[in-house]
Amino acid sequence: MTFPTPILITAFTLVGATLLALRFAALTATRRSTVKVRSNQHRPAGSRSKTNG
Repeated sequence: MTFPTPILITAFTLVGATLLALRFAALTATRRSTVKVRSNQHRPAGSRSKTNG
């Protein structure tokens, strides 16, 4: 199947934009989850360091 060049360009740009959007969404989701985990882990760790120090 042969597509005209403009259609190919638009298709590739749409695919690239969707991939970038998915990567950005995944990065933000992982960052949010890691921030939650870090904040939860830092609280007991901070209290432990205070009791040790």
